[in-house]
Amino acid sequence: MNALRSTLLVVSLLPTLLVGSGCQGKGDEAAGGPSGASAIGQPAPTLAARTIDGEPVALSDFRGQVVLVNIWATWCKPCTKELPELARLQRELSAQGFTVLGVSIDKRQMLPRVRSMVTAYQLGYPVLFDPESRAVNDWNVRGYPTTVLVGRDGTIRWRRDGMIHPNDPELSKQLETALAQPTPQAEHQP
Repeated sequence: MNALRSTLLVVSLLPTLLVGSGCQGKGDEAAGGPSGASAIGQPAPTLAARTIDGEPVALSDFRGQVVLVNIWATWCKPCTKELPELARLQRELSAQGFTVLGVSIDKRQMLPRVRSMVTAYQLGYPVLFDPESRAVNDWNVRGYPTTVLVGRDGTIRWRRDGMIHPNDPELSKQLETALAQPTPQAEHQP
């Protein structure tokens, strides 16, 4: 009977254990915007901040490209574990109109560590530095890493709350579909 109870307990806890594949946020401040924010098929929320080198960058700068927004922190082990895969995706897919856009939510004093990790992992993509989590406020971040795929038209196509695994089949399928979409034509002004 005890073995049956133990098995039932493990089975009932399994969904909780599987969902918890990322680092938890910091209470309500990590929850981001309203619960409907950053929903699939909706326009991506505004995202603008300075890079780790102080250059202003916005998600809107990449309109017409497929963008994988990755919100992460140096203290989050799943975040750092997925960095090699994100760097690989950037290298292999950038010629197809794709970019990763990293957003570090590390505290201000951690900027040297963020820079060091960007160099160590050879992250050939822009990394925004958002120590107060203001830039990602409307992205409904519940934990780290949070990764959102934004299509060429600026709408959200896919989201993962948790780690991206090497050659992730779900992400690969979403990327293939998003990259196959034509670039939207610029609206003509009279």
